[in-house]
Amino acid sequence: MTVPLRDTLRELGERMPPARLSDDPWRRGRRQRRRSRVVAAVVVALLCAAVAVLPGVHLESRPAQGDPAVPAGIELPYFWQATVGMAPPGPATVLFGGYSWGLSSDPYPFEEEGGKLAVVGRNGAYRMLRYPDDKLRAGQDVRLSPDGNLVAQSMLTGGPAGWLVVTDLRTGRSRGYGDGPPACCFEVAAWRPDSGAVLVLHGDNNDFDPGTDRRRAQYILVDLASGALVPVDDVFARDPVASAWVAAFAPDGHGFVATRPSAGGTELRGYDAAGRRLWTRDLGDRRLAGAGAYTPDSSAVALLTIDGCTNTKECDHDRLAARRWRVSYADAATGADREGPALPTVTGPAVRALGWHGDTLIVVQYELEDEILLEPDDTGWSETRHVRVLALRPDGTVSVVLDPPGDVSSIDIAQDLLRDGRFGGPVPAPAALPARWSVIAQAGVLALCVLSPVLLIAALVIRLVRRRRRTARP
Repeated sequence: MTVPLRDTLRELGERMPPARLSDDPWRRGRRQRRRSRVVAAVVVALLCAAVAVLPGVHLESRPAQGDPAVPAGIELPYFWQATVGMAPPGPATVLFGGYSWGLSSDPYPFEEEGGKLAVVGRNGAYRMLRYPDDKLRAGQDVRLSPDGNLVAQSMLTGGPAGWLVVTDLRTGRSRGYGDGPPACCFEVAAWRPDSGAVLVLHGDNNDFDPGTDRRRAQYILVDLASGALVPVDDVFARDPVASAWVAAFAPDGHGFVATRPSAGGTELRGYDAAGRRLWTRDLGDRRLAGAGAYTPDSSAVALLTIDGCTNTKECDHDRLAARRWRVSYADAATGADREGPALPTVTGPAVRALGWHGDTLIVVQYELEDEILLEPDDTGWSETRHVRVLALRPDGTVSVVLDPPGDVSSIDIAQDLLRDGRFGGPVPAPAALPARWSVIAQAGVLALCVLSPVLLIAALVIRLVRRRRRTARP
């Protein structure tokens, strides 16, 4: 090193301020080492918790391989499950509702109260449809289209205006039909087999029949493509007790049948595809089997005869539960009685036909709650505890197609899967994600409210420590 360079470095060193060290550098180093160990322990604990929790978190299923089928079982959804509009599940296998936390009102103060129904996609995804009313039933008030692509209902939380709302499960978008708000007495009666039209029973909250004190209603055929509303026959006083057995379409699409109360009990009317009446007959105490009443060849309509207490308002709990339901038939062309496949009887307060697979009838069997209202609906939301899906065969055997969890009280299944006999598919598990954005946002706000005091105290402590350190410096 040259003499000028050495002198220059010495001069620069003399100009630099002296280094400031703490009073006890060794103790300060030990504190930093302990702090590093605590941070490392926290990180390891979090990793261990994640390893323990993540295996129980089911991620979204991939589309199932092979032909879709009605699952052999279903599970209850999470209460934060994403809606159809947020993440469309695609064509559905099953639509169901009930009393579990995931199917009832949400526990968040900023969300609208009401009810929910769950859609199970053919890819195993669970999605929710949310409603202002918590008493809507799958397969009656809300119906799945025959191809599983659409859902028809009278209302939808956040949905479009109109007293009929149809939701496309492939896109998540909904379209409203009809002017005005949803009516109190509105029912989705049946889907046309091509899923292109819906028969609805439309009423008015303030329109009562003076003779019976029942709300009046009228069948209306709604074309989904054009939006045309075609009234079917005249206005009549509806029977809310028989809401599960109002109408059915022929599989060939050439006509349909619809019921209405009569002096003798129930009247059945046959119509052509345009809604023109062809015949009328009285069923007495018998019921139309349900939306799946037509036999596969469209030649006959299944009817239900009740052995036991027939007047629901006069039946107590035990007599309702002991009812036996027998299947008989009416000719689809004339309405006259005719022969058909002899099927086993089913015991329970109610039975509803979903559809046929060959000569096997697929029905929903209802189970009563322990306590019922004084004037119950045969398939009412508050009277029904549980439902099962059964297959009734001509050889006299009855098998369980689907037995959902105990909290499931209403169900509907896509007709195309029933018709092809595609049962016993894999049991899909609901995924924890995706969740509804509203739930995520409110959970974030709640977490912020809980953590804010902790973060504030931590900030004050850090500021106080830094101030003491500056004061202690020479």
